[in-house]
Amino acid sequence: MNAKLKRANNLLAISRHYLPKELLIQIYYGQFYSHLTYGCQLWGQNQEQIYQTMTLQKKAVRLMTFSYHLAHSNNLFKELKVLKLTDIISLHNILFTHNALNNKTPAIFKEYFKSKQTFYRQFSQNSKFSIPKGSLEIPKYKTKPGQLSIKFICSTEWNQIHRQLSINHFEKYSENENWLQSLSQNSLKHLLKLHFLESY
Repeated sequence: MNAKLKRANNLLAISRHYLPKELLIQIYYGQFYSHLTYGCQLWGQNQEQIYQTMTLQKKAVRLMTFSYHLAHSNNLFKELKVLKLTDIISLHNILFTHNALNNKTPAIFKEYFKSKQTFYRQFSQNSKFSIPKGSLEIPKYKTKPGQLSIKFICSTEWNQIHRQLSINHFEKYSENENWLQSLSQNSLKHLLKLHFLESY
């Protein structure tokens, strides 16, 4: 895959001298992003193994913005409204969890995730350590392979994003504890992208 990403960067390096930024972004999504997303839930869970791929993605945003080859990339991702690879993987993990919770996945994933039955204390907008209702049980894996499993990572990331977004949208959470699960996939995807971009 990285060989394909290098070719995509070569295309961006040539095209940027002739095309406006809007078309460069279209090339990025067609020639670069499409490879990043294909199967990313399988190959992208171990951050140690995707370092080179992340480096190639940073090079892509630097090329599109005519930035110095060692320029800090956070502002560039935000400027282009492009998600980092780690957030792309998280996005797919959360959308998969959302589909499973709404019975929109194959039958093998029915009841794959279980709602958490106990909470540290009542969740509130200012509570730092409480766990909101709507959170999931985290599988008790002690080994690293277990903690790199889809089930473990998806449950963990769902809980993290559920808490963060419930704090930011506390009125919605107060009206419906499962508000995140109740969103349409497109609405959730849009909300997640904004959330990730704001963190850059």
